[in-house]
Amino acid sequence: MNPQLHEDTAGAEDPAEPEATHVVPTLVAAFARCAAQNSDRIAVVADDEELSYGQLDTWSAAVCTLLHERGVRPGDRVAVQLPAGATAIVSILAVLRAGGAYLPLAVRTPQARNESILRDSGAAALIGSAQSALDDGVALIGPDEIAELRDAKPSALPPTADLATPGTTAYVIYTSGTTGQPKGVPITHGAVMTLLNGAAGLFSFSVADRWLLFHSLSFDFSVWEMWGALTTGGALVVLPHSATRSPEETLQALEDEAISVLNQTPTAFASLSAAARQTGAKLPLLRYVFLAGEKLAPEVLRPWAEHHGLDRPALVNLYGITETAVHSVYRVMTGDDIAGTESVIGRPLPDVTHRVLTSDNQEARTDERGILWLAGPQLSEGYVNLPELTAERFRAMRGPDGEVRRYYRTGDVVSRRSDGTLVFYGREDTQIKLRGYRIELGDVESAVRSHEAVLDAVVWMHQYDMDDTRLVCAYATEDPAATVSRRALREHVASQLPSYMRPSGYHHLPEIPRTVNGKVDRNAAARIWKEEKETQK
Repeated sequence: MNPQLHEDTAGAEDPAEPEATHVVPTLVAAFARCAAQNSDRIAVVADDEELSYGQLDTWSAAVCTLLHERGVRPGDRVAVQLPAGATAIVSILAVLRAGGAYLPLAVRTPQARNESILRDSGAAALIGSAQSALDDGVALIGPDEIAELRDAKPSALPPTADLATPGTTAYVIYTSGTTGQPKGVPITHGAVMTLLNGAAGLFSFSVADRWLLFHSLSFDFSVWEMWGALTTGGALVVLPHSATRSPEETLQALEDEAISVLNQTPTAFASLSAAARQTGAKLPLLRYVFLAGEKLAPEVLRPWAEHHGLDRPALVNLYGITETAVHSVYRVMTGDDIAGTESVIGRPLPDVTHRVLTSDNQEARTDERGILWLAGPQLSEGYVNLPELTAERFRAMRGPDGEVRRYYRTGDVVSRRSDGTLVFYGREDTQIKLRGYRIELGDVESAVRSHEAVLDAVVWMHQYDMDDTRLVCAYATEDPAATVSRRALREHVASQLPSYMRPSGYHHLPEIPRTVNGKVDRNAAARIWKEEKETQK
């Protein structure tokens, strides 16, 4: 713990959390308001059926009663291991109505990981299949039991009250940790509503919007997708998992379902953009494409901008981190942004405070790189059962305005332009040192992606021998069967990067591997490359 971060807070009162500039109800209260005002409007489209706000309200109330009967109490954590669909959404809403926090478990993940999360979280119940449950007091509620309450009558249900407050935990999402063990991040109703209220004001979300639920419920991007729709009276259209892996099927869903709000990782959007060019898709009803989850390289957007422009849909780069309620910084991308070489993430959302600190914990100068720290009502209370890590990442600091606030150290490297705009460079742990030089892998990947034939690229460091370590690059092209000559790639990269930053080898893949959350999987790419090298010996 660095004393410079604390020495100027001596004698101060507890860190002040900035007042949210909007009224911050709970997710349940926001949904209830929509259900009362839009009872007959479509809330969810999933599993070949449509649910109105009134139907979703009644069904979730019935499931809430079932949860109470099974012993779920306010403050309990309830795991939900169901594929995205009507049953999962109504279960999540019911957990919140019961005053609990939902804990989404990935459906397609090793069971040992989910069991570890269940134990660590102290979940009181699990909504899912029998093989998911543990024999240590976790109540099991099967999906069939949820489905049986689909046609419950409002008159037969006991009255339910909103048992949550803005300070009540709404959900807990487990993210990968540096130790290899997942760590739980609890987020309150107030934190999520601060995000949603601020964004609704910026982007004018309304009952006319139709959102696509594209991401896994265990990825916090889904929090934004689900509640962005259900707290503004919009419709949430659930895309089947198989379709999320097919850009063509995703495009078809955008057209068939008249989607107006789409959320993508840059990797997924690159494939979608290529498919749109091939099919000539126009998508006139699409208002926004929000890009988040990984670094946005501006060259990814150029083909789309050339064919669709930037007015409709608007392309918005959202920067965020799980510990700060999904998204914290935004940028509506401009022509200059896309023509440039930097990943511009813009300015903080209305209720987010930030600092950029150098390695010696001094405020970074204009255009100087430093670590981004975030404060405000969107911050998590800390990690589940990890007090030391919480104390390390969440720290009290006196800001430039003299206020003492609780900040989160993101570990992301940024700089601040003279106009206050933030530029993102990558994780500090993707910055490597090779032959005495510090290299940001994202900068190398960006240079490779800027080749006109390259769709995506990933770079890693490989040790060939005791004293022979080099950079290796895997790349994908728009046509999976096409390759780019190594000479062409070397010449292209050499025109942009100094010799110490250039990969020594280039390997073509039909596609860059992605995690279940749609992010580039650097380790998987390196593993594929290594396996193919072994077979060629």
